[in-house]
Amino acid sequence: MLRFIETYGKAWRDPVRRQALADAYVPIVRGFLLPGCAYYVFVTWGHWRDETGRELAILGGISALTALAYWLMRQSVLGRPKVSLGVLEACGVLTNVLMYSNVLAYMLLHFEPSKLIYFVLMAVVFSTSGVTLRGTLFSIVLSIGSLFWFAGGADQETREQFVFIGIATSFAAFGMASLLRKAILKQIEARLAADEMAARAQALARTDMLTALPNRRSMFAELDGLVASGKPLWLGIVDLDGFKSINDVYGHLIGDRLLGAVVERLAEEASKGDILLGRIGGDEFAIIVPGDRPAAEIEALGDAMIGRLALPFQISLLSLSVGASAGFAHFPSMGASGAQLYERADYALYKAKAHRRGRTVLFDSDEDEEMKENVAMERALREHDLNAELYLLLQPQYSLRENAITGFEALARWRCDGLGEVQPDKFIRIAERSGLMRRVTDILFAKGLDTLARLPADMSLSFNLSARDLVDRSVAAGLLRMIAARGIAADRVEFEITETAVMADLPLARLILEDLSAAGCRIALDDFGSGYSSFRYIDQLPLNKVKVDKSFVRQVAHSVTSREIVAGVIALCQRLGLRSVLEGVETDAELAVVLPLEPDLIQGYYFGRPMTADEAVAVSATQGVRNADNRSASAAAV
Repeated sequence: MLRFIETYGKAWRDPVRRQALADAYVPIVRGFLLPGCAYYVFVTWGHWRDETGRELAILGGISALTALAYWLMRQSVLGRPKVSLGVLEACGVLTNVLMYSNVLAYMLLHFEPSKLIYFVLMAVVFSTSGVTLRGTLFSIVLSIGSLFWFAGGADQETREQFVFIGIATSFAAFGMASLLRKAILKQIEARLAADEMAARAQALARTDMLTALPNRRSMFAELDGLVASGKPLWLGIVDLDGFKSINDVYGHLIGDRLLGAVVERLAEEASKGDILLGRIGGDEFAIIVPGDRPAAEIEALGDAMIGRLALPFQISLLSLSVGASAGFAHFPSMGASGAQLYERADYALYKAKAHRRGRTVLFDSDEDEEMKENVAMERALREHDLNAELYLLLQPQYSLRENAITGFEALARWRCDGLGEVQPDKFIRIAERSGLMRRVTDILFAKGLDTLARLPADMSLSFNLSARDLVDRSVAAGLLRMIAARGIAADRVEFEITETAVMADLPLARLILEDLSAAGCRIALDDFGSGYSSFRYIDQLPLNKVKVDKSFVRQVAHSVTSREIVAGVIALCQRLGLRSVLEGVETDAELAVVLPLEPDLIQGYYFGRPMTADEAVAVSATQGVRNADNRSASAAAV
């Protein structure tokens, strides 16, 4: 009982619970008023039939007033969308008073012992229809008290019967009132708890757990709402440079703390204006700047944020540095919808990272043409017969030790009906961004395996995996199934990866590469030396081969530093049991310098330009490299 009183008191004090209690009782009270109205209409008709004079005026007037009041309360007062507990309590009290008045008036004018039962019935009705505990208890006490008072005027037998009935009814009515309210309050508490959990879940669904900023869903909902209102705004995207490497080197704990510090600085800049900041990716943030602000002001805002992020961060005992780039687009001049605006801001960010890293770039009309080209490429990738349009060119890899071609690298090409020959870096980027890379990979890899099946059994094929391929283990599983279906030895297949491709999720990339390696495939690290953490990847990944970036090879004839770097990498590979490949060897001078370094393989125009599958099959069949041998001998004699 004490717990019930405590819960009831809590419900009475809390505005939310008061309203919930009112909402629970409105249908109960309204459900009572309709039959009550009909009943008192019938009672009024009975009074008109049976009463006359003063009795008719009093009894008929009270019953008619009761019927009218019940109808008005049900239709007008309680028919509103929201009814407060105070209003509902007033309606409950009025309902009880009118009901009591009808019985009281009749008993005063026509005392009939048999009618005492009405006080008992009223007590039961009051116990179930009363809104508040105080009003219910008062009504029950009034009804039972009146029963005892009128029973005192009856004969002894009737008096004793109704005293007993009244006492029993009191306990029953109080118990019913308590149990009913307890059940209703329990349901209210359960519903409020569920609502609170739903609200919390909704808030969590719209909030980034790590930074407490609005997440991607929340930001896009806000953006769509602002765009729908037609009010001008700027949408910006800020992307960190170098954050993923810090995450890889120092771990996610340090990375998370660094991200928190980044958010603090961005939030400080955002607080200087009416700016909404949210996190929409691992190291990507969205900025919504309402208002038609000048482009120069937006560019200054972006540069200010980037400048703040360029300052070193002190995380534990570490001094860490990251950079950032930003892209902005304006509504409505640069996009008619939230999705279109984001697309343009994202493209401006891409331009910033590609050409003005560490700066802010605003989308402009010239870039709109590039955007249209990208849209056309994406549409073609989705709708065209890629199996007919995608093809491979093969570039030979030459072994100095065996004096022969030992394999080929497969180079992706796309001859699009309508767009012509599309550069690989363009359509690969579009395929990755649009979620079509899996389809492109499967088609090209199938073509590569078909070619490999035509090559001599001692030759291999190198196939490049994209960043998208290295974040989905099902891709690797599909590639292995394709190899097995063609009956090709897995050790003839080599997968090339770049530092950029594995940076997105190094642990997952390592798992995928381990899956491929465990099946017998070989793994090569491409463009070694073009990034900033290549040596770590040699240690972390299941590699069989390292390909030295052509930027070093092209300098070996002129730069002692480049020559020593290449020599050091080759020596490192020899010590680690890895094969080395020098890419981009094109001239006699370059060949003369790299030959003494004894790389395992050389790849470049000097030994063969990219060729079709039929040409590769013909070359491999004849091992037509005699001219190359002669050139090698001549260069070695220099």
